[in-house]
Amino acid sequence: MRQPAELVNPYIGSISYMLKSTVPEVMLPYGMARSTPLVDECGDYFCNDHIRGYSLGDASVMPGLDGRFENTLDHSREDFRCYCLWMELEEDGLVAESTVTQHVYLHRFTGANTLRLSFPCGSAELKDGLIRLQLTLTRQEKQIQQYVLVRLDCPVSLRSQGESEWILEVPDTVTCAGAVSYISFDQAEKSLRLETDGRDFDALAEEAKTIWNRQLGKVQIQGNSEERQIVFYTALYRAFQRMTDYTEHGRYFSAYDGQVHEGSFYTGDGLWDTFRCMHPLQLLLDPARHKEILESYNLMYRQSGLMPSFPGFGGDLPVMIGFHAASLFADALAKGAEADYATAYEGIRKNATEQTMFPWQCGTEAQEPDRCYYEKGFFPALQKGEEETCPAAHPFERRQSIAVTLEHAYDDWCAAQLARSLGKEEDAALFEQRGQNYKTLYHPELGFMAPRSADGSWVEEFNPKWSGGMGGREYATENNTWTYTWSVFHDPEGLAELMGGPEAAVERLDQLFREGFRWPESKYVYLGQFPDATGLMGQFAMGNEPSFHIPYLYDYFGAPWKAQKKLRDLMDIWFTNSPTGICGDEDGGAMSSWLVFSALGFYPVCPGKPEYAIGTPLFDRASLQLDNGKVFTVTSAGAGKGLRYIQSAVLNGKKLERPFLTHRQILEGGELCLTMDSRPSREW
Repeated sequence: MRQPAELVNPYIGSISYMLKSTVPEVMLPYGMARSTPLVDECGDYFCNDHIRGYSLGDASVMPGLDGRFENTLDHSREDFRCYCLWMELEEDGLVAESTVTQHVYLHRFTGANTLRLSFPCGSAELKDGLIRLQLTLTRQEKQIQQYVLVRLDCPVSLRSQGESEWILEVPDTVTCAGAVSYISFDQAEKSLRLETDGRDFDALAEEAKTIWNRQLGKVQIQGNSEERQIVFYTALYRAFQRMTDYTEHGRYFSAYDGQVHEGSFYTGDGLWDTFRCMHPLQLLLDPARHKEILESYNLMYRQSGLMPSFPGFGGDLPVMIGFHAASLFADALAKGAEADYATAYEGIRKNATEQTMFPWQCGTEAQEPDRCYYEKGFFPALQKGEEETCPAAHPFERRQSIAVTLEHAYDDWCAAQLARSLGKEEDAALFEQRGQNYKTLYHPELGFMAPRSADGSWVEEFNPKWSGGMGGREYATENNTWTYTWSVFHDPEGLAELMGGPEAAVERLDQLFREGFRWPESKYVYLGQFPDATGLMGQFAMGNEPSFHIPYLYDYFGAPWKAQKKLRDLMDIWFTNSPTGICGDEDGGAMSSWLVFSALGFYPVCPGKPEYAIGTPLFDRASLQLDNGKVFTVTSAGAGKGLRYIQSAVLNGKKLERPFLTHRQILEGGELCLTMDSRPSREW
C-alpha cells in the first residue's frame, strides 16, 4: 500500500481552464523553501518544457555540459513528488534531483560538468568556500534583502563570472545546497548547519517524505480507486502549503515594520479565498499551527497598525474585498481555539469602522459611499452611465457593490461574535444589526440581490446574469448575481425567508444548477465576460470561491439529498488526476480544501459557527487523527463505488436527526456511520 506522500501528484491543476494554473512545488508543510523547476512563462506550467534552472530562493542554478545550458524536459522521464523531484533532461541525458528542508534548497545533478548560478538583482561573493548571494527583492514597493548561502559538495571552481551569473566547473555528480534567510548570512549559515549537516541528499529527501507522511497521515482513507486517493492527498498537500512559515530558528524578519523579531511568523495568505474552508480545515487538523497563524495576524496588526485583509510577505496587498480576518478569528473563537482575541478585535473593529470598503484598497480611510453602508445598510452602486467621482474607486475593479455589501455584512456578523465574547455589548449590537444588511439588497420582484444607488433607488436595467461588465465588477466580484445572491453564510434561513420560504429557496437552487444560455446568449460570450466562473453547472461556478458553500445550502432548506447529488457530480467531474484536474484558480489551497472537506463528507458553510453541513463522502472510510489524541471516523460503505445518497446517519450509536455535525462532536472522536444507497432518501 502506497504511503500518502507517494500519492501526491503536484502536476494536478498545472494546466488551467481559463486563469492561473498551479505550480508544482517540492516543499515542507508551510515551508519557506519551495523548489520548482524554472520554466519559460507561457501560462500553463505543465506545457512549458524549456528548463531555465532550479530554485535557490530567488536565485537559481542550472546544470550544463561544457558550458551548454539550453535544455528541455520530458514528463515521461521524471518523477515529481511533494518531497523530492527526479528528472532526466532531454539534452545530453543530464539528471536533476531536488529536495528541501525548511529553509534549504538541495539539488543533485548527474552528468553535468558545469553549473550556471544566476542571481538577478543581486551580487555574489566567495568566502570560506561558500558562495554568498545577496539579492534585493521588491515586494509591495518595499526593498527586502534575501541572503542565499550556497554550498557545493566539492571545491568551488569558478570558470567565469558576469554581472548576474557565475559559471562553475563541477564533477560528474554534484550536490548544491542553498540556505535562504531574510535576516543575515549568519542566519542562513545556521539553517544550513542545523538542517543539513551529517546527512546526504538521500537522507534529507527521506526526512522530507517522513514529514509529509506524518502531515498527510492526519487523514487516513480507504475505498474508491487509487486515482481518487491521489486527487485527495494532492488536495490535502495543497491545503498545507499556505501560510508560509518565515520563522528562522526562533527569529523572523517582518516587512510590516522592517524589523527582525524573536518568535514565529507566518504570512502570505489570500484571505478572501482561504477564509471559506482552508483555514477551517487547518484549524481542525492542525490546531497548533493555526494558533501560530492567528498570532501572526495579530503581529501584522501590531507592526503595521492595520489588520491585514490579504497579507503578503512585503505587507498587506490591496486585493479583493471584505475584512475576513473577522471570519478567521470568529471561527477560532466558536471552535474553542486559544488566541489573543482582544488584540484581534481591536484591529478588526478598525477595519470595520474606519477603513474604506472599496475593492482593492487597504489603508484608505472611509469615503462617502462607506457612510451609505453605515447609515442605509448597503454599499451604493452607480446608475447606468453615471460617472465615478470617488478617488478610492479602482479603475478596473469598480465598486462591486452587491458583493461588498454581502461580504461586509458577514464580516460584521463575525465581528459581533468577537465583540460579545469580550463583553462589548454596544459594539456587538451594532455589528449584529449590520449583519442583517444583506436584506437591503434583495429585490423581491427579481428574486435576486440587486444594486442600489446612494438615494436608495434600484439600479435600472439590472440583469442578474449579465450586468456589471468584466467579471461583474460594477456589482459583484468575479461572478454574476446568480452566484452572489447566495452569499449569506451566517443566515441562510433568513435568506430563504426573503425568497418565500425553504421550498421556494430549493426551487431557486435547482434553477441555479439548470440555468443555461438561451439564444442569443452563449456560454463562450459568458466566459469572456466572467473568466473566473469556470467549472460551470448551469450558473453554478465550481471554479471560483463564492460558489463553494452553495450546494450545502440544500441542507438548510430541508433537501439534503439534493446536496448529495450535486456534490458527488462536482467532485467526480471537476477534480481529477490530471494536469487539468482543478477547474479554476486554485488560490493557494482554497479550492483544494473544498475538495478535502467535501470528500470527507462535511463542510463549514459558515466559519464562525461551530458546525458542518453534511454532504456525501467520496470514500468508504475516512479517519481523522486529531491533535487531542482522538480519532473521528466517517464510514460510508459503498461510497467508493459511487453510492452518493445517505439513507441514515448514526453518530456513536445515536441516530443523527439533522444533516449537521458540530465541531465538538468531531473533537470528541468516535464514528459517524452513514448508510449509502443509489437512490435518495427524503426522510432525513
